[in-house]
Amino acid sequence: MSAGDNERRPRRSHSSHRRASRSVSRRGLLRAAGAAGITGLAGCTGFVGRAQDGVEYWTLFGGGDGNVMEAMVDEINERDDLHINRQRVPWDEYYGRLYTSMVGGNPPDLAIMHSRMMDEYQDSLVPVTDEIGTDPYLEEVAQGGVVDGEQLAVPLDSHPFGLYYNKEIFEEAGLDPEDPPETPEQFTDAADAIVDNTDHYAFDFFETDQGVEVMRMMLASRGGRLLDDDYEPAFETDDGLAVVQEMHDWVHEREWAPVDPDTGWDAWNRGEVGMRIEGSWHISVVRETGFEFGMTKPFVMPGSTDPVTLGESHMMIIPQSEDRDQDRLEDTIETIRLLTQEFNPRWGYDAGHLPASEAATESDDLRNSETWSQTLETFHEMVEEDEFLRPPSTPRTTQYMEQIYQPLDDMRAGNLTPEEVIETAADGVRKTFSRQ
Repeated sequence: MSAGDNERRPRRSHSSHRRASRSVSRRGLLRAAGAAGITGLAGCTGFVGRAQDGVEYWTLFGGGDGNVMEAMVDEINERDDLHINRQRVPWDEYYGRLYTSMVGGNPPDLAIMHSRMMDEYQDSLVPVTDEIGTDPYLEEVAQGGVVDGEQLAVPLDSHPFGLYYNKEIFEEAGLDPEDPPETPEQFTDAADAIVDNTDHYAFDFFETDQGVEVMRMMLASRGGRLLDDDYEPAFETDDGLAVVQEMHDWVHEREWAPVDPDTGWDAWNRGEVGMRIEGSWHISVVRETGFEFGMTKPFVMPGSTDPVTLGESHMMIIPQSEDRDQDRLEDTIETIRLLTQEFNPRWGYDAGHLPASEAATESDDLRNSETWSQTLETFHEMVEEDEFLRPPSTPRTTQYMEQIYQPLDDMRAGNLTPEEVIETAADGVRKTFSRQ
């Protein structure tokens, strides 16, 4: 969340196959899906039938990266030996429909999944350890699809956060647009300069679930964690309060960012915000804004000892199905191989995501591209220098993050203090995991 997936999320972000020992757990999926998933069972049955030959492939990519995925699939379909039926599911419906299709026993052959969702689905996925393996991919990224030593998902990319900035506003503020901030102190100086010397907002940032990831990123930069290994809240600390206080002060003390996130988003796209935290997917959006932009490391939290970016991955999964024959399975595995390896450089230079394939990140096509120099080189550097954090997967990721983002969003609206956010969010996280 990548957030993202190149559109704004709605508010309130060939070898013989070893048959999997895991089986679809209807009870487990219903528990993970919660009320939304149960409601979905009544009104949505997922993919209906198999009227077409070929691999049934569900994606959630929209906008620029959606167009790139469509073009790659179309190119594969021009071959004689493989056909893919790509279905794009809107972001706000995606996981509900995927749960429903799996519980109903009629899932797609192939689907996209964010790495932080792996634990909610792990008992219902086909392992590909022997068929694909992790060796072709960046190690840290590939591990997002490994559970208990088995590869249950194959990485397509990672999509870290960066700090995008408006070079024209930097010049107006007296800042060097070719020397962007790379430390929290430099970020503060740049934001103050924008407020003091222009009529623009200095900064904007995510709301909803991606706001939680900004909190996680800044807390990790000070050596903290959002959850401990037992899924207990780990942010009831001085560092946790400092992070939430900082997010509060961006809006209500320094007035760098507007109260309303929609106001900030619209102002950014009009060229009226100096800096904004966004993911790798944002490059196709910002290229359409009309202003000259740059991107730098999102190291914005004062007191950071080991600043990091945060980035999860789009993974490719094969849901278990009793109806999938061996030929269809092998075609599905070949589709994964093509998209995560052969076409992976293109996913980088056209869609803007950091490719998961080791060979793709080293390819001339990628490194000679404009996207590499604008964003991907910085993203790759952070991964290579261990300045990268992958959010953990949990059995109730969607639910616990909602318990944190609701009070964070209320704080931005002016309704809660930082102390109240910490207390409310921690209580909500405990209740979420006590219901497992």
